[in-house]
Amino acid sequence: MKPPKNPMPYMAEPWFAMLVAECDRTGNVAAVALRMGVSAPLLYQVLAGTGEYGKGKASTSRIAEKVLHQLGSYPCPHLSEQYEEVRVISSDDCRRYAHRPPPTGSPRELKHWQACRRCPHFGASAPPQPRMPTTRRRPDAADDTTDPAHAATSEGTTS
Repeated sequence: MKPPKNPMPYMAEPWFAMLVAECDRTGNVAAVALRMGVSAPLLYQVLAGTGEYGKGKASTSRIAEKVLHQLGSYPCPHLSEQYEEVRVISSDDCRRYAHRPPPTGSPRELKHWQACRRCPHFGASAPPQPRMPTTRRRPDAADDTTDPAHAATSEGTTS
């Protein structure tokens, strides 16, 4: 990815470096946007420093939070307690542990899954929910009474 023409202050923050690295790794900004649950044009604007982000009018805090929760890593409270040292796991691993069906074959895995339900990272590590596209409502052509051609045909039809 080439550097933006007008670097913004947020581009020096660690979350932005993570975002750029992920876009470079995948080579597909739209796929990264889909994974994060944001629109591709929004992510392009943040990366390029254009639009409201380039003017400094839009806050990047929501994007930064999504980057950290989707691409970052967490200290896992359960694993840290189990091994008596801080264990850091990727957000993907956290999501796999926390948002899977309850494991019934292993008491250890069930205990870990239950700990995930109480974890402060549980909500933030949730996979993005796909949003259904919304269509704009168009007026029905048959109901359009402001059409001059429609008005002309309805007038003077008495004989």
